[in-house]
Amino acid sequence: MKFGPTKVMVKGDALYDAKTGKLIQGGLTTRKELEDYAAHHYITLPVVDNAGKPWQLDGKHVYCLRGSKFETLDVEAAQLRRCPDCGGMAVPVDEATVERDCVRCTQCSHEFDARLEMMES
Repeated sequence: MKFGPTKVMVKGDALYDAKTGKLIQGGLTTRKELEDYAAHHYITLPVVDNAGKPWQLDGKHVYCLRGSKFETLDVEAAQLRRCPDCGGMAVPVDEATVERDCVRCTQCSHEFDARLEMMES
């Protein structure tokens, strides 16, 4: 059994436990209210890009734990990165000619070296 914050999903103005579907809190009408609630309770919201669109990996929401570890509801997704341009989900580039730790954003197609990006932040 994994321990950590409860992963939640957002439906309308309410937060629900992502595993059980149980209502956690309603009446949260803005992203700021959602983030404030999450900051004061042991829950984690799905990761969103700069436009507020949730990241999806194989049709599942992606969550960020401890600031840099990404995972879906039940699977670690260690190779994901945040795109510095649009905030979208960047995944490793699977090309034999690429020798560096290169990732490509699934939304804007921006390619960058993930190691270099981590050193700059």
